[in-house]
Amino acid sequence: MNLSFVDFKREEGMVGRRDLKNVHENSVLEAFKKHVSDSGNSLEIIEMPDPPEAFVKLNASRTWIEITDAYLDLDHAIGLTTWASDDAKHISDSKRLIVEPDATFQAVLLSVVEKKYKKATMFSIFNEEGPGILLVGVFTPFSSAYDIACEQKENIRSLVEKESTPIFSTIYVYDGVGKREFHKIYQKT
Repeated sequence: MNLSFVDFKREEGMVGRRDLKNVHENSVLEAFKKHVSDSGNSLEIIEMPDPPEAFVKLNASRTWIEITDAYLDLDHAIGLTTWASDDAKHISDSKRLIVEPDATFQAVLLSVVEKKYKKATMFSIFNEEGPGILLVGVFTPFSSAYDIACEQKENIRSLVEKESTPIFSTIYVYDGVGKREFHKIYQKT
């Protein structure tokens, strides 16, 4: 069953904050495996060391996968994660004014991708394994991963091409809640 961590609480039972990250990452990996399979390819998870989230065989070629999330803002992240965990008091994210949600989310998306390119562990994995795959969860009630992929493709390409090290060969965005769909937002040429 491929559930987002928010759906997990409703469908499977309670989950603690400590386990939330693992539940979420396992769910994303399983959903990505299905996405790859639906595309006529194969993905085998070899190991899950964290970091990265997984070493995999994609059509018999070894690569690695890193997962990160882009939330609309901190209040939205807190609202979702406290709702999904059983050992934290839920802090609601409703009934507040959001000004310029598209611009706000664009800045967050670019920031989380850029942070992965600046992270020492990502450099280390790249040096040992070559370029990997980055999966970015889209957590905003104002847009879908499909919309983000269409609207932000050029911004992500520009950001990645400015980096000196090609840490990721492919970047996907996926819907963090609801039906999980993956959309390629960057592919190294």
